[in-house]
Amino acid sequence: MSRKRDEAGTFELLARLPQQIVSLAKIEYNNAKQEAIGAAKKAGIGAAGVVVALFFVFFMLQALVIAAIAALALVWPWWLAALVVAAALLLLAAAALFAGYKLIQRGNPVPEQTLDRVGNDVTALAEVRFNADTKPGQTTDPTYGAHTQGGQR
Repeated sequence: MSRKRDEAGTFELLARLPQQIVSLAKIEYNNAKQEAIGAAKKAGIGAAGVVVALFFVFFMLQALVIAAIAALALVWPWWLAALVVAAALLLLAAAALFAGYKLIQRGNPVPEQTLDRVGNDVTALAEVRFNADTKPGQTTDPTYGAHTQGGQR
């Protein structure tokens, strides 16, 4: 079985392989970049929709406060109704502030365990370097880290 003149041989195909791998990686990178851009655009549009919704919710809450004042004004004078609604809103704000403060206090953003592990790694690397600095025939006292000649102090 013979191959045609226009078909590439094994060595020629193997020689093309690195170039094809690089080309494939570039194409995949560009595809991933385009996909990320598309996802970011959709997320941006979604975020804009949330902002618009929050804008309307803000004004809806103001209308509800006005309605509460108007409802209480049927029974009390309007200034007393406004004062009671303002006091209720102040209590709600204080409760939310207190709850947020407690959550911030409880949630420590510092990764203590990771910092401990990194500190242990740095200590281990320092010991490796310190032990590498000793001369042949010289040992390290594990208690003090002092160099001694021939294992003697």
